[in-house]
Amino acid sequence: MLNHQLKLAISADFLDAFSRLPRQIQGKTNVFLEKFKKDPTSSSINYESISGRDSRLKSVRIDLSYRAIVFKPDKGNTYILLWVDNHDDAYNWAQRRVCKINPESGALQIIDIEEASAIEAEISSRKVPEIPGRFDNISDKYLLRLGVPNELLGAIRAVVTDEDIDQLVSKLPEEAADAVLMLGAGYSIEEILAAQDKNREQTIDTDNIDAALEKDDSKRRFRVVENEAELLEILAAPLEKWRVFLHPSQRRLVERDWKGPVRVLGGAGTGKTVVAMHRAKWLAENRFTNSGDRILFTTFTRNLAVDIEANLRKICSPETMRRIRVENIDAWVTSFLKSEGVSAKIVYDDQVAELWDKAYECKPESPSLTLAFYKDEWREVIQANKITNFKQYLTATRTGRGTRLNRAERAAIWVVFEEYRSLLQQKGWKESEDAMRDVCSLLQNKPGETLPFKAVIVDEAQDMSDAVFSLIRAIVPPKDNGNDIFLVGDPHQRIYGRKVVLSRCGIDIRGRSHKLRINYRTTDETRKWATKVLDGVTVDDLDGNQDDLKGYRSLLHGDEPTVQGFSNFDEEIGFIKQYLQQLENGENSLSNTCIVVRTNHLVKQYISALNQLGIKTQEIKRSQPDNLSQIGVRIATMHRVKGLQFNYVILAGINEGFLPLKSALSNAFDKATSNALISSERSLIHVAATRAKQCVVVSYYGKPSPLLP
Repeated sequence: MLNHQLKLAISADFLDAFSRLPRQIQGKTNVFLEKFKKDPTSSSINYESISGRDSRLKSVRIDLSYRAIVFKPDKGNTYILLWVDNHDDAYNWAQRRVCKINPESGALQIIDIEEASAIEAEISSRKVPEIPGRFDNISDKYLLRLGVPNELLGAIRAVVTDEDIDQLVSKLPEEAADAVLMLGAGYSIEEILAAQDKNREQTIDTDNIDAALEKDDSKRRFRVVENEAELLEILAAPLEKWRVFLHPSQRRLVERDWKGPVRVLGGAGTGKTVVAMHRAKWLAENRFTNSGDRILFTTFTRNLAVDIEANLRKICSPETMRRIRVENIDAWVTSFLKSEGVSAKIVYDDQVAELWDKAYECKPESPSLTLAFYKDEWREVIQANKITNFKQYLTATRTGRGTRLNRAERAAIWVVFEEYRSLLQQKGWKESEDAMRDVCSLLQNKPGETLPFKAVIVDEAQDMSDAVFSLIRAIVPPKDNGNDIFLVGDPHQRIYGRKVVLSRCGIDIRGRSHKLRINYRTTDETRKWATKVLDGVTVDDLDGNQDDLKGYRSLLHGDEPTVQGFSNFDEEIGFIKQYLQQLENGENSLSNTCIVVRTNHLVKQYISALNQLGIKTQEIKRSQPDNLSQIGVRIATMHRVKGLQFNYVILAGINEGFLPLKSALSNAFDKATSNALISSERSLIHVAATRAKQCVVVSYYGKPSPLLP
């Protein structure tokens, strides 16, 4: 066991370096750490001094060729694993860096002095003396409090353009990068200090490493290891740093008591699902700890629930998982109704198509409206407004509907909706929203009986309807101690739902709305391309206002997405084969590459073609998580990859007629419906592209989709 008088911390940088070591050297590193974690002061550990900028950074031997870099304190008993590499590269890494406590924020920071000097010189070389710096009006004290190291203040002072900011942010500690991006986007220093909870001045002891490691900003980079098992678990999956490290803005959302519902918005890759999972874990381990307490973690689709449960098991003990129920919302509704003796079957679009055909036979001659119109009117007006009778329909508002209807026309077409509902009842079927309203009624009629759920966590909230949020409010009624509802989502990724207003569903988020802005998954080049796809699309913020991507940036950089066109399908498949072979030749596992297409039919088509060319494929299915141990390039629909990530993404078959789907577009009965469909299709491309961590390739044959930027 670790000596209780000694503390051992591990840095995120160490895990990055460890993950790149040859497997044999990883094994030797583990052997060394076995000895090191028991007693870092042991005489058998030979600390070698390095002629660098910080005398506390020492080298320790892994084998004849490899060294680890350790922070060895001059006083105190906290040791930190910082880096591991071959001898020369490890020494070079340490010689460039200092380990310091920020005098205003109190966070522990590792600063590359040479890099700081180089970036300051480069940005300063472009600065015109007559043009004021972008941040001249902000004092050093506030910049330091926001996390900017003293060594990078000069570079900050030289910033004039957005390009300067883009170049600088990747060199900053992440808390400072977040703040500088917000400053560049036009937020005031007061707004940023409030958002980061840094309004109060603090007395900082710049020699107290233990106190520094307790700061939220430090916890983004360092983890104090409590025992041997924890260290081994961290090293077993060094690339899954989301399990260990949270950005300060994320941690502030996770580890605190909220007096009511919380809404967290953020662009793709900002870690919303990670925040939601850690929130569920924190509540289960720190607030709702009785054996009978339960937390419901829900999302829109079954496959997302499967993926989330698999990832939650990576960070939660079996005991904690026993009290977190992960289930997509429709599955939970079905289960609840069954427990109440209600055996109604929840049905969806493809299952009710025949009923709509029969109901449509009752349509009046005038007004002459398509079947697609009736289905849309049912979904967007009747179901959305909980309409159950003709009188309610006559007075319902139809704001945003492209086809106008006077009272006489509403009266004429009501017979179709009445017939459709009758056919559902005859079958004993219920649409999802009707089933949810039934559950709400059952819960309201049993005020003395309460469900075991103390909190509900919702992922992909933008795809939920008013009926879902009303149900969630019924599952966890408002309570004095709060911590009841936690919603995360991104309206720019809405591919199922429609505009909602949380306050109308009894969910009051005033004063508890937050935004995540830094994309940790994709490169900034991919982010920009995927965002251009959304040009002209306006989105709501789930509570009656508009959302935007102001301040949304990526810290990573890489290749620009490429778009390749071909005359026919065979040529496109040939290109994809060649690209996959290039990845394999570069020692990239195809299990971390995904081909994403628009429909299930296309999934089958591309699988068949690639298999004939000798390329192994794995379809990502709805009801099971992706198993990376299975060899082969992944293939999935744009809907299925939501919530997933891959090193490389190929968007294939991005043709005219596929995006937007010709069949769906032909059924659009007015301009408003057509515009809504196209916006949804743009969101699909945006979602698919932002699954890529390193690179996106787009291919099509024939005419390209008009939605490509």
